[in-house]
Amino acid sequence: MEKDPDLKISYEVLGLPETASREEVEKRFEVLARQYRSKPSEEFEPIVKAFKNITNTQDRLKVEELTRKKYAKYKAFAGTAEKIDDFFRLYKGRVFIALIALIVLIFGVNAYLNHRAEQERLAKLPPVDLSVMLMGNFIQLENQDSTASLEAALKAPFPDWKRVTALISYLPAEGAAQTSVALQQKALLQLSTETPDIFIMDKQSYAWIVKSSALIPLDAEVSGRFKPWLKDAQILKASRDEETSEHIYGIDVSNTPLAAKLPLAHSGVILGIRDGAAHKDKALDFIEQYLKSK
Repeated sequence: MEKDPDLKISYEVLGLPETASREEVEKRFEVLARQYRSKPSEEFEPIVKAFKNITNTQDRLKVEELTRKKYAKYKAFAGTAEKIDDFFRLYKGRVFIALIALIVLIFGVNAYLNHRAEQERLAKLPPVDLSVMLMGNFIQLENQDSTASLEAALKAPFPDWKRVTALISYLPAEGAAQTSVALQQKALLQLSTETPDIFIMDKQSYAWIVKSSALIPLDAEVSGRFKPWLKDAQILKASRDEETSEHIYGIDVSNTPLAAKLPLAHSGVILGIRDGAAHKDKALDFIEQYLKSK
């Protein structure tokens, strides 16, 4: 079989041989994602495309291999047996496929109309004062399909603000049965592409996010504006991969009254500011307000 030149280039972009395993590809992607954390997103885009090309190709080859094994018992007639199966699947399911196509079309039109309506709704909303990403083992206590109540709770202590947005990236506790590579990969991609002003994390996700270099140090604020309300136990120090000393990247507000009012089930609430935050000043105000709450 002739090799795909685009696939060869994808491996070269990741700096891997074409014989690299799926695990090696995923580990290499995670390393590169950390290295490109502080660089423009367009520089990281070729790496994401290469990763998707390689993993999609590996998945396709796995399906082809399973198909070959399925028809291996027919030996020289394997190709014919596969075509016969395809023939019967095609004609027995023609009506069913037509119905599916009609349903897809209807849903596609509805999705387009809903998208248009959503875009018009967003255009009428006031500008965002603060964008928040919750990453960790956080579960909403109310409507799981909407973050409206959570956003309202986040905005409540700031009556002068017009709008707060929230995005939840669920990562179950370490060792939980639901933990999957897919959730971790999704979170890693979100760290690479999303730019919230502030992170709300649990202890497990905080340790992981610090290593990705996504947070800014808060040493100056802890010794300055935050000092009157801080307890030593709330100060969380850590070091990035490239650092030889520890810095303060997170503030634990788990036991504050404002954290208790959030409509969330959680094992801890740690606040940290995203490197490159568009609203850094308001993110600092957010942390200070949680520390001051009584």
